[in-house]
Amino acid sequence: MAMNDKGQMILLFAAAVVVIILSLSYIYAQNLIAGMESSRTMLAFPKEEIRNLMEIRSQTDSQVQNQLAILCAKNGWICYVSINKVEFKNAEVDFCDGEGC
Repeated sequence: MAMNDKGQMILLFAAAVVVIILSLSYIYAQNLIAGMESSRTMLAFPKEEIRNLMEIRSQTDSQVQNQLAILCAKNGWICYVSINKVEFKNAEVDFCDGEGC
């Protein structure tokens, strides 16, 4: 009796195709996750808060500084404003503008 190896080759090629498809789908899923995270970060970027800090820069009164620190702390942010520097930090954003940044 002669041995028929055609079925084994079909199974071997099918297994190779499955491995290739699984690896491509894994890479695609990782790209989707990275894209979602970067878009979420861009949407959460506090543009208006930083603009407000830039406007407050001219008012360097210590009372304003204390109120600003309290308001930022309630939101979980770190805000520092002086004549030469504006600094804003939260979980996603680390912004610094001015001298010493």
